[in-house]
Amino acid sequence: MAQPSERVQEMMRKFEEQAAQAGRLRERMQEIRGTARSADGSVSVTVAPSGAVLDLQLTAAATRQPHSSLQQSIMTAIREATQDAAQQMDETVTPVLGDRAEQFKSAFNAHTPAAPTAPPAPPRADDDDDFSDGSFLR
Repeated sequence: MAQPSERVQEMMRKFEEQAAQAGRLRERMQEIRGTARSADGSVSVTVAPSGAVLDLQLTAAATRQPHSSLQQSIMTAIREATQDAAQQMDETVTPVLGDRAEQFKSAFNAHTPAAPTAPPAPPRADDDDDFSDGSFLR
């Protein structure tokens, strides 16, 4: 039978290993970025695993699109980038957490906003595409 001090030392060693593993996992998770580009290449999006948009790039061609098309391109790119980040998260977390990965993902998703999934609103009859207020975003 192991001495109490040996059991305590073993428990401390396991705890330290788990803490180091958790630290490495956290660092890798902080580096995850999902990216996507619209089919025509005019919209590029980078998101965090939570779906938060970190970067949105529009080419000159994007600004020449009707606003409803641009809106759809942006929303689609955000959804695809969020899916990319989620896949990377799965690939990062599952090998480390094993059976507990699903529990972790459920907890993570409960604390992060859902990715936008609603289709864009149809254009209003009084909308036009001249962007006369100086902005192409409304």
